[in-house]
Amino acid sequence: MSAMNAKGYEEYLLLRKSVEALVAEHENLVALTTGLKNELSDVRRQLAEKNEEVKELQTRLERAKFSGAILGSVEDAAMARKRVSELVREIDKCIALLDR
Repeated sequence: MSAMNAKGYEEYLLLRKSVEALVAEHENLVALTTGLKNELSDVRRQLAEKNEEVKELQTRLERAKFSGAILGSVEDAAMARKRVSELVREIDKCIALLDR
């Protein structure tokens, strides 16, 4: 084999190793991306569940405050009257929108 052919063959082997390394890295990145997408999907699902849980707890808290106001203190009663007024205004707005 001539010196020129030997050098060309060495360059070929080096290039081949580089391409194989790039292919392996690409496969690793694809696997990582897939895993991260799955993890993101799971986290989004968990976030949606937690948001629903927060809404439910807020509703329960409002009910508890309202029922406490009916049963108890002056401060709670004032809060209940305010909340009822807000709800009435909201209902009035809805009725006005329906009348359009």
